[in-house]
Amino acid sequence: MEQQSDQAHPDCKETIQTQAKVEQPGAEVQAKVELEEQVLVGEEVKLPQEAASSEQLGEERKDEAQKMGNVDVMPERNEEHEAPGQSNVGMGEQAMSESVIPESKPEDADPPVAAGSLAFAFLQDERTKAVLRESRTLLILRGLPGSGKTRLATAIKDVYEGACSVISADENVKPENNVSGEGHKALDEAIQARCMSGTPVVVVDDANDTHDRLAWLGQHAELHLYCTLFLEPLTEWSRDPEKLVQKSKQGLEKDKIQALKVVLEATSIPLFFGWFLVSKSQEHMKTMKVDFLKTLVSLDAFKNHASDYGEAEKEVNLEEYFHREGVFHCTTKFCDYGKAEGAKEYAEKQSVKESYGRVSELVLSTLFVTPRTVGARVSLTEDQLQLWPSNTKQDATSDMGMARGSHAHVMLGCAEGVGPVQTGLDLLELVQMEQESQTRDLVQDLELGSLTYYGKGMWALSLREPFLATACFSSYYGHWEEKETEKKKRSKCTVH
Repeated sequence: MEQQSDQAHPDCKETIQTQAKVEQPGAEVQAKVELEEQVLVGEEVKLPQEAASSEQLGEERKDEAQKMGNVDVMPERNEEHEAPGQSNVGMGEQAMSESVIPESKPEDADPPVAAGSLAFAFLQDERTKAVLRESRTLLILRGLPGSGKTRLATAIKDVYEGACSVISADENVKPENNVSGEGHKALDEAIQARCMSGTPVVVVDDANDTHDRLAWLGQHAELHLYCTLFLEPLTEWSRDPEKLVQKSKQGLEKDKIQALKVVLEATSIPLFFGWFLVSKSQEHMKTMKVDFLKTLVSLDAFKNHASDYGEAEKEVNLEEYFHREGVFHCTTKFCDYGKAEGAKEYAEKQSVKESYGRVSELVLSTLFVTPRTVGARVSLTEDQLQLWPSNTKQDATSDMGMARGSHAHVMLGCAEGVGPVQTGLDLLELVQMEQESQTRDLVQDLELGSLTYYGKGMWALSLREPFLATACFSSYYGHWEEKETEKKKRSKCTVH
């Protein structure tokens, strides 16, 4: 409580003070404290007060005022119409009265943030936050009702204040439109508008629990060169139907939430994990690729082997020969939505969970071209190797006597009819040729580095200065073919 003012009127040194305690069964509660002020003409005196009740205090104030004779009696306060901490202005030149009452917590107030529920790299790592503020990232929140998606969206917006836009299904999706298939129209239009405007961080707060929905969001992000992060709240109850019944504001029964949980878990594992180059590094990588291909086709040495890329009489245009869509990335683990060997174990690795959404530098040491693909070899650091899967049947490096991560690469383009997976196989062949010291021709030194021809249309440029590409560790959901019966089953369980 405040101390009596040093400037109090010498004729007024009295203190009105009452105390009261309210007893409840099993507990003792300290009564509220009110500060009363006595006002003399031209001067103000603040005195500590503890009111037993408004009626008792009113009577004491009137008696005291009558004794002093020269002080206006202030009207009694109506606390029912007064907000917590609010004060009324009374009579007199500087008359004022304050009331401090206990804070009341609204019934619908959000609970405190659960410990560890915001332990994401993109919220805590300073390097990551600085990069994402200047890049393009689409954060796709997914999860069950009451799991904490909206709280997470708010935390993201606070961290990236001024560079973030949150698009919520609660504000954009009309339930009555779901039957006609128009439910997400407003939401999708808002997402497209934010991505087209280049907003650095765009957050989509929705259930996002079907493959089709996740694929659409990912493909739309690629169209505007956005990296994507697919996120679930880290709250302890995020998949606990019993607790979610209490926390959800939608009034869902436990059986309904359990059904939604089945749908959510079916989409928990992506097509693949990997490092995705942020927008600035993508632009630099694209420029380097074009310069390399233009230089290569201009060399006589390449023209002598142009038949490897088509008819010898025709001039080869490698920029048109190779096609590329989407964000440049380096795949770590192909999961096939949980069907690939070791996919579930990889997704549950602590290093994978802790690194998800974290930014790091990829060291690109070599550019290579074959009649099938064009790519960049990545030299992984010790920390990055922690995210590289252990050798499996699909990983041929162990059988070839190569170190783990030897075929880490960024796919820069594929020839017509060739799949992206071929890029890694081409790199493995080149690495094997290097190790076996097979015949190769050092063509010449270029501005970017040394160019070598390995035969069969396979070229490699060892960069004089490795290119450091800034990338974010994330995941990808691609096109998903789903039976019509499954679509109907999932649509019955969809809740935003």
